[in-house]
Amino acid sequence: MGDIHSLFSTSGITDSVRMLHTPGEFARKNLLYVQEVGRLKSLRAHKSQRENLNSYLFFGVESGEGTVFIGSDSYKVREGDCVLINCSNYYAHESSVDKPWELIWVHFNGHGAEEYFRLFMEQNEHKSVFRPGSMKDMKAYIGELMECQKEKDLEAELQSGEILLRLLNSCILSVMRQKGNQQDRYKEICREIRESVNERYRQANLVAALAEKYEMEEDELDDCFHKTYGITLRDYILNRRFTAAKELLRFTIKPVKEIVDESGIGNDDLFRRLFQDGEGMTAEEYRMKWAQWVK
Repeated sequence: MGDIHSLFSTSGITDSVRMLHTPGEFARKNLLYVQEVGRLKSLRAHKSQRENLNSYLFFGVESGEGTVFIGSDSYKVREGDCVLINCSNYYAHESSVDKPWELIWVHFNGHGAEEYFRLFMEQNEHKSVFRPGSMKDMKAYIGELMECQKEKDLEAELQSGEILLRLLNSCILSVMRQKGNQQDRYKEICREIRESVNERYRQANLVAALAEKYEMEEDELDDCFHKTYGITLRDYILNRRFTAAKELLRFTIKPVKEIVDESGIGNDDLFRRLFQDGEGMTAEEYRMKWAQWVK
């Protein structure tokens, strides 16, 4: 077992404190163990890239911002964001020019590391970037791990394994809770949208207006609504307009041409197709069968 504790500046690019560790036999076979842990302050923009490492990397952005590249994907990260990466794949990270970042990190591996990483990715929709429930806790974990690396005995490795376990649990629980909170938020948004559609279904470009209001993409809004109610937002709006058209046919004497527009459908061909597909008859036939006043 061994460690290296160094404070260094790399050609004016970074100031870092990093501690390397070689695990003992017991830790290598049975524990999560530290390979490298430290803090980094970027003095100017720079990019680091690696691949084919038998390691997992956790890092958190204490301040500043930058970009993380994982395979062909890239993610903008800022203060308060954290990242968990499988280093066997290509990855890179690049500090911002205007806001160089400060990072905390740990490279680790060991018993259960692959399974914990797989569970994290499943819970985080296969994304490596997340915001933890408490960045303060993440900083504390890294601080504890750095203290442990000052020792070279089994007790320190047992403590490090327990700290890494807490860190990974925090990562997973953070994304699980955020997903739950987001689902609750989506449900509330969709409830508001449904009420709004019931009042404003005649309005043109209603999906775009709602997407702008809730600061979401139209497809995201459509998908959110579908997950909540089992029908896309676009179909719900169309169904509401179709229902309005049937109500107007049954309970008013307004001409069909006027109902096409007043229902919000606004298109003669679509109007005809809706009645043919939905009722198996024309609008005029529907009125004859259902309107009390006609009889």
